[in-house]
Amino acid sequence: MFDEKNIPKLIIFTPIITAILIAFFTIYFFIDNQNNYFEEESLIVEKEYLQKQKNILKKEIDYAINYINHRVKNNELLSEEELKKDILEYLETIRYGKHGYLWIHDTNYYLRGHPFRPDSIDTFDIDLKDAKGGLITKRFIDETIKNPEGVFIEYYWQKPQEVNFSKKLGFFRLFEKYNWVIGAGLYIDDIQDSINANKKLLEKKIDKHIRLVVTVSFLAILIIGVLSFIMSKKITQVFNAYQENVKRKELLLEDLNRNLELKVQKAIKEVKKKDRAMLHQSRLARMGAMLSMIAHQWRQPLSEVSGILMELETANKFNKVDSSMIEETVKESNKQIEFMSNTIEDFRNFFKPDKLKVDFYIEDACNEALTLVDASLKNFNIQVEKKIKHNTLIHGYEREFAQVILNLLSNAKDALTQRQIANPTIKLIVTKKDNNVIIKVKDNAGGVEEDYLDLIFEPYFTTKSSSKGTGLGLYMAKMIIEKNMNGEITVDNKKKGANFLIVLPIEEV
Repeated sequence: MFDEKNIPKLIIFTPIITAILIAFFTIYFFIDNQNNYFEEESLIVEKEYLQKQKNILKKEIDYAINYINHRVKNNELLSEEELKKDILEYLETIRYGKHGYLWIHDTNYYLRGHPFRPDSIDTFDIDLKDAKGGLITKRFIDETIKNPEGVFIEYYWQKPQEVNFSKKLGFFRLFEKYNWVIGAGLYIDDIQDSINANKKLLEKKIDKHIRLVVTVSFLAILIIGVLSFIMSKKITQVFNAYQENVKRKELLLEDLNRNLELKVQKAIKEVKKKDRAMLHQSRLARMGAMLSMIAHQWRQPLSEVSGILMELETANKFNKVDSSMIEETVKESNKQIEFMSNTIEDFRNFFKPDKLKVDFYIEDACNEALTLVDASLKNFNIQVEKKIKHNTLIHGYEREFAQVILNLLSNAKDALTQRQIANPTIKLIVTKKDNNVIIKVKDNAGGVEEDYLDLIFEPYFTTKSSSKGTGLGLYMAKMIIEKNMNGEITVDNKKKGANFLIVLPIEEV
């Protein structure tokens, strides 16, 4: 294989060989492409030229029809038979192209005009055959009657003053007033001569492009070869300098390697020490986050218990306390305390992967959250509109989901009271789409500020004062919905306020 001494040769010959291969394949594929292009272009040229000849035939017939219409319309002196004779004599004089002329039959198969068959004029011409034995007069007239606006027909006929038959393209149109079938034709071999001439011009043009590509390729190879030779000299000089530099650095590396093992051991000890410190900090941070979340979830139930006790104290002052009221107060307080106890249990299991999922109805979990916040909502005259269109059975974590709904309701209540909205309203809507249940919590508090929409689910982000919020409620809600229940929670602003959207999959159990 190549060694250091052969590197300059490798630098010289590799680009040259590569350029030769690229030029070879470029020329090969270019020639192949040009040949394909020539074939396609030849077909296009042939098609366009044939269409052009068809247009010539149609133009000649249209001219003849227009001439007849003009003579008929402006005739004042001649009788109809004299007019017909005069028109036919004129049409027989028309010539176009190399061998082009017009002829006329009527729909009864009589020949009425032909510049090269004067002896057959006014004879019954239905038995006229072409070179292949076909009854061409019958074919001309029958096809034209079916297509009075014009029809193209191919057949074989002799050129004027020649013996051999040639393929001919004819165009025929009916002049209904006189029941004349007027025909015009062009010989295909005449057309083919012109097509071949156009093909030769196209072939010369393509050959010119091929020669140009070949010349440019060889010039490129020559230039690359010269540049490679110059570059190889420069690279050899740089390579030699690089070798000397490497030798110097090898000596330095030997010195460094002697002390490397001691330095690595010292670095490992420091890293382990930092890892232990970071682990301790992580545990403290998680503990602080969980305590903040528990405090956030307890704030609403504690407020409810405080309100219940204040109501009992007020009733006691006015001597309105009876046993039923005490029982009701104890019942409501126990309910709030039970919720707070369940909250602690939920947070203890929050990050555990082995929590047991249960089947629960969406409406039951929503009612639980509404019950916990109902007293507070009524205290601020906030109207709650609940629309459960589909009470879907969900397989998941019921208490965690209820906490999410409670958090959204509490946030909506805080926004409505803080902004002192007239006719404050919260809407809780549950629907179903495809295999998902859709839960919407909407309010008319004016919505979330646009700058905060992308931050609202971030931990510790809050627009409330430190005494009213920790910034963990919506973060916790996002964790419950998206991590624990494989759903999605988003927020956007509608016309009147914020719209929180929860999408949960309906799992088959």
